[in-house]
Amino acid sequence: MKYLKNERGMTLVIVLLTITVFSVLGLAVMGASVNNVKQVKKTESDIQTVDAAEMGVQYYNTLLKDFFHQQIALKKDEIKTLIQNDYANKIPLTADKIEEYEKKLGEKLIQAFNSSSAFPAFGSVLRKDIDVPTKSYFQIKNLTASPSCPTCNTTLKEPEELIEFSYESYGFTNQNPEKKLTGKFIFTFSIDKAEIKEKLIPVQNHDYTTLIPKPTSVTACEEEEFSTGSKGRDVFNNLKCSFDQPVSVDKPSEIIGSELVFDKGVQFNKQMNKGIENSTLYITGLPGTTTLFNKQINGIHNSKILVNGKAQFETVNQGIHNSTIVVVGDAIFGDGKDKLKDLSHSSIYVLGNADMTDIDFSHFDITAKICVKGTITGDSSLYSYPVYSESYNKVKFDENCSLGIIQDGGKTIEISDQFMDWAEEIKPIVSYN
Repeated sequence: MKYLKNERGMTLVIVLLTITVFSVLGLAVMGASVNNVKQVKKTESDIQTVDAAEMGVQYYNTLLKDFFHQQIALKKDEIKTLIQNDYANKIPLTADKIEEYEKKLGEKLIQAFNSSSAFPAFGSVLRKDIDVPTKSYFQIKNLTASPSCPTCNTTLKEPEELIEFSYESYGFTNQNPEKKLTGKFIFTFSIDKAEIKEKLIPVQNHDYTTLIPKPTSVTACEEEEFSTGSKGRDVFNNLKCSFDQPVSVDKPSEIIGSELVFDKGVQFNKQMNKGIENSTLYITGLPGTTTLFNKQINGIHNSKILVNGKAQFETVNQGIHNSTIVVVGDAIFGDGKDKLKDLSHSSIYVLGNADMTDIDFSHFDITAKICVKGTITGDSSLYSYPVYSESYNKVKFDENCSLGIIQDGGKTIEISDQFMDWAEEIKPIVSYN
């Protein structure tokens, strides 16, 4: 009992020591936790700051990329026009010339960048906020004074030219120390000579005089070579000759199986009772005169008529069938009373202007056509028929009235839309400081 009394204070001491030890350990753990939290927060803040700087690099690279893509697309037509003009002035398209065009393009791109308001001027800062609560943002500054094209001024034939541009992106978060990334933007471009090709200039053949050659196997006609038929009418039957004086036929009846050349014009003054059949008429009108088919022609069948000069067909009341008519000048069809009627398996070519006010198109066959290189006078509804005018619709005129493609000996160049390469050549390069 005496010993127990002497140990009464030891339990209290042990309890107090235990509490003290655990308190110290607890404080140590809490201190370590607080330090870890601070360290984690600092690390997260550093990462966020670096992320802000990286966002600046990505933003500015995209801005530069979009700008140069847009500008090169705009300058593309300028360079194409320059190449075409030089070719027209007989400047050879050599490798040195391609290099010169690339240099001009580089100069135009750099000039466009320097004058653009989308980018901060040298010495100024471009700032973009990222997150307001964390006060995070980035700044783009310390830009190159001006983009440069180090390959544009060399004599070497590089496969591509490049424009270089340097800048710095600074990240900021919660007023922590800034993080800096250095960016180098490289834009490459080139002109592909293989996409610039020389070619002959194709032209449509509208030389309709080749359709009716001047007859050569004819003799000289006497002044009154044609004979007189029934009722005193003038008849050209199986006649092959050439008139070298103006001819006026007062009472025409028919032209059948003949080849006639009128070197100084002809006029048929009255109705041609039986028309023109299986014949060729080659007429050269005198200056200021009109080759006149007056009154009525009772049909033109299986025949060829060429009039070199102005011509007027007043009335063809039995139609034109299986025939070709060429007028190398202006032409008038109709006389205001009667009309040109019925056209099938035939073609009329007029190299001048044509008055078609008095044509009855309702009897035109789809096998027929009228081609006029000049203008046409008449109702616009006539174009719903096989009537084509170069002045009205050149595309349809060439499709339906061309005698084929010929080469006139001229040359031009064809530049495809792919003559410039640039889209795949953007190379952002980032180094961390």
